[in-house]
Amino acid sequence: MTLRLFGIRHLGPGSARSLVTALDEFKPDVLVIEGPPEAEALLSWVGDEELRPPVALFAYADGEPSNSAFWPFAVFSPEWQALTWAARCQVPVRFMDLPAAAVLATQAAQRQAAAEAEESSSLAESTEGRRDDAAEVAAELSDDPFALLAELAGIPDPERWWDEVVESSAAGDRFAAVAQMMTELRAEADSDPAASERRRETLLREAQMRMVLRKVRKEHEKVAVVCGAWHVPALADPMPAAKADADLLRGLPKLKCVLAWVPWTHSRLAAASGYGAGVTSPGWYHHLFTTPAEPIARWLTKVANVLRAKDLPVSSAHVIEACRLADTLAALRDRSLPGLAEVTEAVRSVLCEGDNTLSGFVQRELIVGEELGTVPEGVPLVPLEADLRATAKSLRLAFTEVPRELDLDLRKDFDRRRSALLHRLNICGLPW
Repeated sequence: MTLRLFGIRHLGPGSARSLVTALDEFKPDVLVIEGPPEAEALLSWVGDEELRPPVALFAYADGEPSNSAFWPFAVFSPEWQALTWAARCQVPVRFMDLPAAAVLATQAAQRQAAAEAEESSSLAESTEGRRDDAAEVAAELSDDPFALLAELAGIPDPERWWDEVVESSAAGDRFAAVAQMMTELRAEADSDPAASERRRETLLREAQMRMVLRKVRKEHEKVAVVCGAWHVPALADPMPAAKADADLLRGLPKLKCVLAWVPWTHSRLAAASGYGAGVTSPGWYHHLFTTPAEPIARWLTKVANVLRAKDLPVSSAHVIEACRLADTLAALRDRSLPGLAEVTEAVRSVLCEGDNTLSGFVQRELIVGEELGTVPEGVPLVPLEADLRATAKSLRLAFTEVPRELDLDLRKDFDRRRSALLHRLNICGLPW
């Protein structure tokens, strides 16, 4: 039996491109991916032309829709590329993360505990301040495993460090290097016994992953595992005893839940939205993945179009000079290609003439962006969304990622019904 562990970043275009190449070479019999096992029934829709990312697997507690969780995918998500690869090659897929039923039950319990602990928050803060240096390092590694490496490399932003070292690297088998790096980091983080309790959710997830993986390895000869890079050392051989994982998972609370595919947007993939695994530049990553040929020149052309739409005088000469500046900055910083930092500086200096307000337009409309995914008809939907989509279709109202004006003549019954829907949504706090 052959096992390959592919440690990835959940939203990484370089990881996604390398993963597809590695899967083509390895040709596994089965693909094991992070995700709730209940969602395996929805994987039959992957490969449908109308299921276009960004989309998300959405789970909510039956009878309590406010208790929900989501697993988002973009076109540049390694997991999405793995799923589409499996659909194309007719390779079975297994999800190995904690069940959605357990995730929702845990969330409900955490909210209740947080409410009960609110009165004693000052005591908790004073206790937090007494951690020793070793505990601080372990906690930092647990919260953001790449922050320490980025700091050692002299790069203040961990995301930029990962982008330069992994996503934009032209190295060969980056997965072996990532596995070795994560092994060293995990050894440091696990050295503090108190850190285990703080990472209880991670420990539970990894126990579930190993339980699924043991079963899959008995049924298949060549197994490929796609998981967050941090989990690779926990899934590598030798694994701990199955009984230890079973004991850890025993008694895990669960709630009855419903799952569906839902459209998502790039702004909801951004870290600023509160998504824990979010990135600062989903629009930029989408561009890198979908435009492998001359990405910098094409990106700067997009920037020029955005600024021209604001009635700003941006010429082809501006774009050419911005390309040259980005290339020069990359050479000075010993980079093979300009990254987002170099391109952004070139845009601000040349196209925006140093005006941060103008560069803010580029940040909102391109670097983050508002790409909107789609799901095909017939896919299980959240009841409220199903009702909204049916009503919107009957009123010929299209879902778009950008706002548009709608002139309504309230003397006409059709326009009155449109107006009524828009007012109902406003009352619900869901502006169209």
